[in-house]
Amino acid sequence: MILVLEKKRKESAKEYIMRILVDNIVNVRLKPGDQLLERNFCELCGVSRTPFREALLELAQRHLVEIRPKIGTYVSYIDMDLVDQVRHMRSVLESELARMACKMVSEEDLERLRANIVRWEACVEADETEESLILDKEFHGMLYEFCGRSYWYELAEGLAPHFDRTSTLKYQCRLATENVIQDHEELLHAIENRDEEKAAEIARRHLNRYTENIEEIREHFPDYFVPETTFLSGKE
Repeated sequence: MILVLEKKRKESAKEYIMRILVDNIVNVRLKPGDQLLERNFCELCGVSRTPFREALLELAQRHLVEIRPKIGTYVSYIDMDLVDQVRHMRSVLESELARMACKMVSEEDLERLRANIVRWEACVEADETEESLILDKEFHGMLYEFCGRSYWYELAEGLAPHFDRTSTLKYQCRLATENVIQDHEELLHAIENRDEEKAAEIARRHLNRYTENIEEIREHFPDYFVPETTFLSGKE
């Protein structure tokens, strides 16, 4: 069953539908291969067909849904080649961002990052999957914010759902997340010490973490991935 989010103030119907669909795709309430039935969705969310169709067209361009003319619209399967391209792009952006953070973040900013890690550790311990992912993304988002790179963040977030689905599945498999949390702690420490080289190295390493468990995730959810995908771990 999909989760219907509350509509934000000044949010257009199309934006609202896209946010609901992306949230449910990322958190795998809408599973790869699920059909999106227009009438049912519009009734459930209280929207008309026109913005729903507009949202589907944009999500199709982002490879999150597949529109099959005269057949229907379906949630796209996870394409590991596409996921790795998103990972590589973020690795380039966030290693440079880590360098910038060493010069730009304030003590107040560092405290916000520390508080995030504390909350995230508590959520992981409590097995709160969705909140854990939210806090993970919040940590990265704050670095973009502190470095004044909101447009970089906007670009990265446009492609993030492909990467985020694999993170959600990792949490659902209850695979170890200690290394991921440790990366955040070490990155914070490097930034605090103004060590640009170390911070950039940790950021690159962190974006490779998902490859450590990807085959195990695929074993748990074999029907979620594009069939017969050849995936080269850590390809740059």
